[in-house]
Amino acid sequence: MANFSGLSGEASAAVVIAATLDTKAEEIGFLRRALEHQGVSVLLIDCGILGEPGIAPDVTRAEVASRGGGSIEALRARRDRENGLRVMTAGLTSILKTMLAEGRIGGYIGVGGGTNAAFAAAAFKVLPFGLPKFLVSTLASGNTRPFIGAKDVVLFHTVVDVLGLNPFLRTVFEQTAAAMAAMLKSHATAAEPDPRTTIGMTTFGSTTEGAMRALARIGSSAEVLTFHARGTGGEAMEDMIREGRISAVLDLTTTEIADELVGGMCSAGPERLTAAGEMGIPQVVLPGAIDLVNFGTREQVPARFQGRRFVAHTALATLMRTTPDENGEIARYMARRLNQARGPVSVVVPTRGYSAYSVQGAPFFDPEADAAFLAALKASLKPEIPIATVDDTINGELCINSAVSALQEMMRSQAEKV
Repeated sequence: MANFSGLSGEASAAVVIAATLDTKAEEIGFLRRALEHQGVSVLLIDCGILGEPGIAPDVTRAEVASRGGGSIEALRARRDRENGLRVMTAGLTSILKTMLAEGRIGGYIGVGGGTNAAFAAAAFKVLPFGLPKFLVSTLASGNTRPFIGAKDVVLFHTVVDVLGLNPFLRTVFEQTAAAMAAMLKSHATAAEPDPRTTIGMTTFGSTTEGAMRALARIGSSAEVLTFHARGTGGEAMEDMIREGRISAVLDLTTTEIADELVGGMCSAGPERLTAAGEMGIPQVVLPGAIDLVNFGTREQVPARFQGRRFVAHTALATLMRTTPDENGEIARYMARRLNQARGPVSVVVPTRGYSAYSVQGAPFFDPEADAAFLAALKASLKPEIPIATVDDTINGELCINSAVSALQEMMRSQAEKV
């Protein structure tokens, strides 16, 4: 049996399942029993609206609606699906935040189709990295980014619809329960890196050599979390900074900003390059791979970019060279964010190429475009933020040593103030 009773009383952490118990009662009931058979405590949150729950929840739909600013009676009477989903999602999010603060969530499982996957998506946003999270759904295939975002979510594609129990679905649920039990055991004994000496670093294929140099230079003096700058990587780093898991940033690869502004597929959204400044932690920023914009296959490149310079990174990845005007816009965008930083900031700009593709002899070599970035940055950045120009490429030893040294000096200075 679950150790919880509603939202009151003290209890140990449990696995939360939030679902519409008017349509998924049989399936959720089986999954709960499978989890309890593994020795896992379960807490059910009912997010249904219209029908009656087929099994008793630990947190009722009325409680969820109330926490979302509505009432279940009003939602039933209105029968407005969009409004109902918005209220119940807000209520679920509020409840999960309360439970997290009380240390009452050990893991989370989202089960079902579109509606229940939407509830899971909202839950994943507020649940911290490292806490076991599952999406068991027909939607755990194809484009899953709208549901999992940048979070560490285990996807279990059910193949068949979550509608009525059958031998295949029972196996899926039993495997989910076994996997969750194993993850809970692993999570309980896992060692977290010390956030006081953890550096977040962004990297990309065309800046990998530089990232490897940085790792070697940092050595054992700090833990380094590297983030693949393909959109979700930058998002994840920003989230981890805000969670207090990262104490300094070596933002080697800011290519996601080029995608955000020009229209590529690897944007990390408008919050990129804001978290370190908000949290006041040291950051060294470089224009890594801002010389290119990312697309899928060549056929997927929008028609408006006809006539531009392209390179096939792989059969499924097409890169486009940025122009002087675009690089100027990227520089001003970065400067606006860095100018707001509450902590120490330094910028390192290599003058011989911003990625492996724009060094001399490479297909994106364009000194004029690179110079446009530097000129706009100097014109837009606050005078007190230093810009170190280095006669090197982004991946070169001189560039990387300059960036790492600047960051280590910032970290030492901050440590002395504590």
